[in-house]
Amino acid sequence: MRCCHRRLLLVLLAVSAVSSAALAQTGGNAGASTAEDSQVLLERGKSLFAQNRYRSALDAFGRLLADPRASAQRPDAMYWSALAYLGVGDQEGAAASIDAFLAAYPSNPHVPDMLYQRGRILFAKGEYQKALLVFAAFARAAPASDLMPSALYWSGECLYALGRLDEAERAFSEVIEKYPSSVKMEAASYRRSLIELEYRERELLKLLTWSHEEALRAAEDFRRREKAYDQSIALYQRQLADSKRGAATDQDKTIADLRSQVADLGTQLASAQTELEALRKSPPSAGSPAAAVPAGPDALRAQALDAKARALDLLDFYIGQLAKEGSK
Repeated sequence: MRCCHRRLLLVLLAVSAVSSAALAQTGGNAGASTAEDSQVLLERGKSLFAQNRYRSALDAFGRLLADPRASAQRPDAMYWSALAYLGVGDQEGAAASIDAFLAAYPSNPHVPDMLYQRGRILFAKGEYQKALLVFAAFARAAPASDLMPSALYWSGECLYALGRLDEAERAFSEVIEKYPSSVKMEAASYRRSLIELEYRERELLKLLTWSHEEALRAAEDFRRREKAYDQSIALYQRQLADSKRGAATDQDKTIADLRSQVADLGTQLASAQTELEALRKSPPSAGSPAAAVPAGPDALRAQALDAKARALDLLDFYIGQLAKEGSK
């Protein structure tokens, strides 16, 4: 569709150029009449446009563009045709008309307006980077235009859509500060407040992400410490069990030794008792070796009993001590 419109406009321009010679050869009165009719048709098209009768306006402007004798009205007809296409919602037709106008009349006073409208079309199509370039061209072409605050605002919208929030905020701030009475001032204020909120959301998200990461690190550190603690407890319990087993082995050995000593003392006591009984039955003579024993049978028995008692006391003592150690 866009290519068709361009071809149509270029054909019309070519026809206009070819017919210029024929127009120059016509009579003066006929030329004046034609110019007057073309101007009337142009005004009629503009009147229809003002009444929002865009289709009828397009028909009028199309007749002018098709008339090779209406060269003087052709720039205005192309300009108003582009606006009429926008009026009916035909952005492709409007874009083709604007591009043809800019190519044919780069010095026309309507160029800034056409640049602005071209930027709006590009923004509506989501071509934000291209729209930024067109709005920048508009700003260079007409820095004092009444459309300048609107162009700044739409530039900010393009930057906002591209995620370039810092630049978008500057564009909206410029609208607010330089053009406080502009129709775009409230919209720019609203957009700037949205950007501020987005900054806060980003900071909050960053803080939440950091907090979550810190919580994960703390949890991981806690699990690591807990595992090390469990391992330490298990090692301590193994060492305690090993020490108890070793202590029990030592205790068994000590008790076995004491019991052996008691058994030896018991054997000695039994032997002494046997000897005493033998002495009682047959007392030794005065010259025998047994007569040299200084102590009597009762004394020997008393010594043996005393030794056994000491051994038993010692055994009880060790058993008690070992029992206390085991309870710990």
